[in-house]
Amino acid sequence: MNLQTETTQLEAPKTETAWSRVKKALGPIAVVGVVIAKLFAKLKFVLPILLKSGGTMLLMVWVYMQFWGWRFAVGFVLLLLVHETGHLLVAKKFGLKVGAPVFIPFMGAFIALKDAPRNAWMEACVGIGGPMLGSLGALVCNALGEIFAAPLFIALAWFGYFLNLFNLTPVGMLDGGRIVTALSRWLWLPGFALLVWFGWKYPNFIIWLIVLLSLPRIYSLFRKRTEEEQRYFEVTPSQRWTMSILYFGLIAMLIFGMHLAQQDLYKHGVRSHGHGRDVIVQ
Repeated sequence: MNLQTETTQLEAPKTETAWSRVKKALGPIAVVGVVIAKLFAKLKFVLPILLKSGGTMLLMVWVYMQFWGWRFAVGFVLLLLVHETGHLLVAKKFGLKVGAPVFIPFMGAFIALKDAPRNAWMEACVGIGGPMLGSLGALVCNALGEIFAAPLFIALAWFGYFLNLFNLTPVGMLDGGRIVTALSRWLWLPGFALLVWFGWKYPNFIIWLIVLLSLPRIYSLFRKRTEEEQRYFEVTPSQRWTMSILYFGLIAMLIFGMHLAQQDLYKHGVRSHGHGRDVIVQ
């Protein structure tokens, strides 16, 4: 050990070259560059949402604030974003390529699936992901309304419950229509009848557009299925039971949540389910 120490001490000091000085100077910059590159790699999924969804979100907020004021408009659009994020997260979990959420005033929001689900179970899971996360968002609004005695949040909760419940209607390309592919496609018939009744009772262009777009799936019930379609709709009993519990349980929770939110609005002197400006001003 002593000999090695003496030898080391007798070695001539290494001369620092220009290149080594450059590497030392650029070292911290390189580290920062690596960190930024990793950050952008993680954000590559978020950036499309910020760039593409941001513009349509702002447009929707601007349109709705003309009717309800900016506070309610912002909260309403954020609830839609939470709903669509639920679809997006589940689709990503299955490895499906999806586009960023797009918002269309008076029609809602949607994400475009670039990869089609490979079976009915996958389609049902992606379908229920939106209402589940959207219902959680409405529940958070409800809790905030209770804690701070804020009718605005309670009204947002009521709207959130209603929109997610409506989307669970088992028909066409609504979330419910996708979910029941893992239960029974024949549930599209009562869903279609319910949607027609709703459109008749509360005339609305969007409702009748959904009715029209639902017709191809209704027609498919009465034609012979191909082998590929038969394989697509094959689900295990455990998958069917799991989706049934999630689907009908979520419907029951949303109906109960709407009832409680409506009662809370009455307590605050609001008698219009949150449709009027009274909620927004308060």
